[in-house]
Amino acid sequence: MKGLGIGAWAFGMGSERYVSDGYKPFIPLEERVKRIAAIDGLDAVEICYPNDVTLDNIDEIKKLLADNSLQVSGLGVELVCDKEWASGSFTSPDPARREKSIRLTCEAMDVAAELGVDTVSLWLGQDGFDYAFQDDYVAAWNALVDGLQKAASHRKDINLGIEYKTSEPQMACYVNSGGKALALAQATGMDNVGITLDIGHALNARENPAEIAAILLSSKRLFHLHLNDNYSWADDDMPIGTVHFMQFLELFYWMEKLGYDGWMSLDLYPYREDPSEACRTSVHFVSKMMEKAGDADFQAMVEKNRNAGSRAIHEIYQLLLGQ
Repeated sequence: MKGLGIGAWAFGMGSERYVSDGYKPFIPLEERVKRIAAIDGLDAVEICYPNDVTLDNIDEIKKLLADNSLQVSGLGVELVCDKEWASGSFTSPDPARREKSIRLTCEAMDVAAELGVDTVSLWLGQDGFDYAFQDDYVAAWNALVDGLQKAASHRKDINLGIEYKTSEPQMACYVNSGGKALALAQATGMDNVGITLDIGHALNARENPAEIAAILLSSKRLFHLHLNDNYSWADDDMPIGTVHFMQFLELFYWMEKLGYDGWMSLDLYPYREDPSEACRTSVHFVSKMMEKAGDADFQAMVEKNRNAGSRAIHEIYQLLLGQ
């Protein structure tokens, strides 16, 4: 693994549909980066194009990061959180909107190269539908394939990671599962189109995170990881391990076993609490789980008890909790 970063949005205002102006004051990116740098165990920050960084301010961003001894773990493209994307981005019926989506993605790839980032993530939350008979599914799929092919062809040295999600903002997103994201990536025929796996989104899709991560990694399509937790019915972006403790242990076991060598980013959104504390909780959990997953005795125990059902869980309990 290259290291552990965190999305700068974790230090946002905590806006939601009931308290639209948020629970906290706005903090500029410079202050967010300083707060992130003060948290032991974080190596990087994940930011967005064009909201946080563009080619116009990239030198300032590079200096800010260098002054705080941080790298960039990932770069996202903002194609969701503005009313201009109400009809979709890559699948919009408006050709101009589709072209703008491709152009922004290509520009983000250029910025990523300047920052030393190898993956640009695409969360296509406005590409979907709300009602039956609302859209042309074949046209939408073809637009996704075509748009991603064009963007990926812009430069082969930067990966595009499709971040799938079941819903939000659209009631039903087109790229709503790991299997469909993998099929889409393969349909492009481009080796630099793969998946940014958000564990919370996988839980929302009723997937086992370790299983889908292993499938994507073995298919050479797992480019980036977003780590967070939830109760499975909403994208809560909670600290890691607060709900799905064992699932995260299994995830890190498979990441270690299959040799994942990309970045991991904490994708947290603590509405009502101190984001620094939420980060420290997650950093500690990730550190200990990775330590356990990489332990030779633990790995041998898992292999010995393969297909052993609850006996394997019992032995894991004994390792974690004592005899």
